[in-house]
Amino acid sequence: MIRILFFLLLAFSSHTLALDYQDYDKFERDRRYKRSEIVTHSNRIWVSVLPNSNVEPSDSRWIWSQITLTGIKKWQPGKLYLLGDSVVIEQKFYFIKRLGFSKPESHFGQYQWEEFTHPAIGYELPILYQDNTSNTIDGVDSNFDGVRDDYEIFVVMKHTDPVLRMLGFKAGKIYQLLLNLASVDISEVSFESAALLTDYLVAMRVCVRQKIHSQNNFFGYQHKYINTTERFEAYYRAHNMLYELLGDEYEPKVSEMPCQQVTSVEGEKG
Repeated sequence: MIRILFFLLLAFSSHTLALDYQDYDKFERDRRYKRSEIVTHSNRIWVSVLPNSNVEPSDSRWIWSQITLTGIKKWQPGKLYLLGDSVVIEQKFYFIKRLGFSKPESHFGQYQWEEFTHPAIGYELPILYQDNTSNTIDGVDSNFDGVRDDYEIFVVMKHTDPVLRMLGFKAGKIYQLLLNLASVDISEVSFESAALLTDYLVAMRVCVRQKIHSQNNFFGYQHKYINTTERFEAYYRAHNMLYELLGDEYEPKVSEMPCQQVTSVEGEKG
């Protein structure tokens, strides 16, 4: 009986659960890092190539190597993998933290590879730079995909559920249409376009309310899109314009499936 328990314990200890992005320690500038130590920084996972301190992780592989999240291929026998390279085996993802040829989860491979998960696997996240334009009403869309960088990162990192991610991108499109409205003269806005935008806004609110009741730790998207004083002021300025155009008697047209109505809004994402 003791022998059986020993082998069960040995088998259990040899397999560790995959770590997610938030399970790793964040990079600390004043800390001394050894080779192969792992940190998170700028929504990415990094493994140290050389001992270092006070060196912020970057795309350079001299000091830190970024864990590959896109274009991940199956592990190939006989191939030399470099620090930060990722592979997939039977829908499990691994990155190499010590140079080698071994297969993940083999006797030697368990010391060279680490199983992991990340919300953005398969997704090309934009790099978030803080500059003078980041907090303007329009913000920065560095990859020109129609979604503001900071909001895109929030949607991808927060929501792995494809439905919530799709809704997040569509919500961003609706909120941006509203912010754009605040910068034009009211005479340039037609009744029809104002009514359509109002319908989308109300449908979005109903949809989010439904998801809040059915999804754990879901709080909607507006707080991440309307997140500066300038955007907040533009948000209410645009709402006042909609009210002036439509008046008290307008009743928004919301379908019985408001989330599907939201996803019908035109936009590059989704």
